[in-house]
Amino acid sequence: MSTKTTTASYMELSTEAYTLFVDAIASANQRALEFAKSLYEISSRPYASNTLETAIRENFDRANQVMSLAVAELQTGGEKIAELNEKIVAHGAKLQESYVTTMRGVVDTGLSNLTFVKDTAAKQIDDLAKRIDEAQTHATATVSAN
Repeated sequence: MSTKTTTASYMELSTEAYTLFVDAIASANQRALEFAKSLYEISSRPYASNTLETAIRENFDRANQVMSLAVAELQTGGEKIAELNEKIVAHGAKLQESYVTTMRGVVDTGLSNLTFVKDTAAKQIDDLAKRIDEAQTHATATVSAN
């Protein structure tokens, strides 16, 4: 795996994670604004009548609307959190896969470097052994000639 491919992969994963969180925050803010707007619309509605009985009924109706709205928002929020968690887990799996691929590349490169060093050392030892043999042969020939 080339460095450029790995770097692009890391950049893509970083961008993906950033987008994931930005979208989740934007969605949560939008829902909160809609919830606040709905609460304001419910609470600021004028009363249809000034009689006590009608006002009490309407207040109970408004309280019921607020509770229904709150339950719906909690349910939606829970679903969105569950979706975000699933996306985070999937993204974590991608990160783990990228890490494993990177570590495999590092180990392969390390082993390749060690093999090169071993082969070079073996060649140098063989060359040294040949030189020693040549030196001994030359020394023996010089001693024999005398």
